[in-house]
Amino acid sequence: MSIARSLSFVLLFTTAAAAQDGVAVWIKDLLAKKDDAEFALIEKIAGVRSREAAMGLIQAYDVMTTVLYRREVARGLQNFAALPEAEQPVLDKLANIAGDAETPDEVRILAIAGLGKSATLGKQLLRKIVEAEVSDTLREPAMREHVKLASAEDVAWYSHLWNLKQEQRKNAKGDIAPPEFNTIRQLAVQGAMQYLGENDIVEGLKREIDPKIRRALLNFMAQKSMPRTAEMAEWLLDRVDFPGVDRADAARILCERTRSKAVGTFLELAKKRDVTPDDLRLRMAQLIAGLDDEPTNKRMVKLIGKGKPHEKVFALLATEKVMDPKVVGAIRKGLADDELEVRRATAQVLGSRRDRDSLPELKKLLVGKRAGDARLALEAITAIEGYSSAWLKELGAFCTHADREVRNAAVSVLGAARDKRQTATVLVALEHEDWSTRFAAIEALQGIKDKESVGTLVARLSKETGRMKKRIAEALWELTAQAFEEDEVKWQAWWKEAAATFAIASEKDLDKATAERERRRLAARTTTTAKFFGLKVESQRVIFIMDVSGSMLESMHGRYVGKRGAARIDVAKQELAQAIKNLEPGTLFNIFTFSSSVARWQKEGIGVNTAQSRQEALDWIERLGANGATNLYDSVKQAFEDKDVDTIFLMSDGEPTNGEVIDPHRIREDVAFWNKHRRIKIHTIAIGGNLEVLEWLAKDAGGTYVQMR
Repeated sequence: MSIARSLSFVLLFTTAAAAQDGVAVWIKDLLAKKDDAEFALIEKIAGVRSREAAMGLIQAYDVMTTVLYRREVARGLQNFAALPEAEQPVLDKLANIAGDAETPDEVRILAIAGLGKSATLGKQLLRKIVEAEVSDTLREPAMREHVKLASAEDVAWYSHLWNLKQEQRKNAKGDIAPPEFNTIRQLAVQGAMQYLGENDIVEGLKREIDPKIRRALLNFMAQKSMPRTAEMAEWLLDRVDFPGVDRADAARILCERTRSKAVGTFLELAKKRDVTPDDLRLRMAQLIAGLDDEPTNKRMVKLIGKGKPHEKVFALLATEKVMDPKVVGAIRKGLADDELEVRRATAQVLGSRRDRDSLPELKKLLVGKRAGDARLALEAITAIEGYSSAWLKELGAFCTHADREVRNAAVSVLGAARDKRQTATVLVALEHEDWSTRFAAIEALQGIKDKESVGTLVARLSKETGRMKKRIAEALWELTAQAFEEDEVKWQAWWKEAAATFAIASEKDLDKATAERERRRLAARTTTTAKFFGLKVESQRVIFIMDVSGSMLESMHGRYVGKRGAARIDVAKQELAQAIKNLEPGTLFNIFTFSSSVARWQKEGIGVNTAQSRQEALDWIERLGANGATNLYDSVKQAFEDKDVDTIFLMSDGEPTNGEVIDPHRIREDVAFWNKHRRIKIHTIAIGGNLEVLEWLAKDAGGTYVQMR
């Protein structure tokens, strides 16, 4: 052994020994200081991998009184989950934390993650949690951890949870059990399929009702290059009763294996609007463009500008890589098309091509009279011009445009440019009467990072409420690293002292301040008491949209009226009534319901939360019944017509079956387009199924998606 290695070994041994000698002192110190201890002390103890250190943290957990410190101790205990000498007591403690209904979920989930670090005892305890009568919000992370440790011996259990044949089962009490939570089934398939043969995968693909599982199985076949992959991709692509997102995956896999031979099939499907969802059509166009095959390109070029609107859009997207000037010239003609759908696709394509020759036509659209054209032109010109000084100067005039979409788009571009010369223009937008324009201005100022905007944002804080106030506080945090949250008095006092010497916070400043902000978050929980299906109502401009279709008469898992299972409509009414009762005074709110059509509590606008309006709303909710189809699209569209709303809570229990649009992808695309410059936050609740359209809407709008049985 070299001298250097010898010294290194001695140093390591000495350090470890010193840590072991000090652990008793550290534990005593932690138990004495409890929630006043430094996090570093917990980390030091957790870093000593011994039974004594583990037992010390177990003791410490029980003497802590705040969520913050219990969370940190639970995280520390994870270090010992696979340590033989401490594994049993640590895992027992983590299992107790995970099973304690009084413990906040964020701590319980940390405990579950700790169990996942033990491939023996921890794995067994994870299975018990999945099989227990606990919340699905805990069963899901437990199942996720179990699957990370999956082995062939788990296949039988995973197959039982998957329940491909959807057999009706009974619970421990002998009652009919509800269908398994979709995410649990999806994880079970993920754990099992690596041990299944091709015939088992094919059978699962043909019989499965969950789109996510179908896609997982087909993609697994492709990943493993199974012989029947192309056959099953073609089978799935032909299933017009399946969602477009499923068939889009099948189209991709088929194209990967058959290349240009798939083009004929794609063209035939693209023509059929009724049985070809928009996401499938879009994916097929992208796949054709990706082939960049000369004979195929010539074939597609001939289709530019021909056919129905959806066929014109398809041809535009499928010729993305054709650079012939004559072809680009033919594409530009789409800017004059009668259909907005075609003009929108044309503008996007020209923008993505950075086609400078289209600028004169786009500039005409910018000042044209047709609805929606100015916004399309503005976004396309930005894609072509980038953030040139000349274009930013021109954009400044559009920050006061009468059209909200154009105005907000212009403000957003100025923010994205990160150009301090635009601060004054954006500060004017911060005073606009339209909340969405002010919201765009806040985001823009956060991006520009000019210290000149901080004082104005501090002053604006006292003029805003609800979600808007919260957004200003977030921007101020990013600019200053001061953790005053929404306390306007503290912000004003701080700014009075700091204004003269203030400099924008660096990333290092923010990193340092993050721990303190987290302490405040856990020590001073929000005072908001209004919740809808567990989601906090922080907005003061909110619309609740509730499904009242016929399927809402079905029972809801875990909810009862006496001994009878409560119907979904009963639970939804109860949740909505409770949320209305707990809204902050002065909150503007409305309620929409949808089945075959859309109804609303307030016929126009959103009402102020007063004792009288609350009672009127509660009376209206009480009279609600359930029947008819599921017209989700029209209800969301009408909500977007309200100029005041900044937050939407949307609850449904089924896929769209009625209304102007029922294609889930088209609903997603339209809502994303409406919301690009509105910034309405959309929270969604799916009851009784895996409704991907609700998941997409929440994800795109920065909201939360909740699944319930």
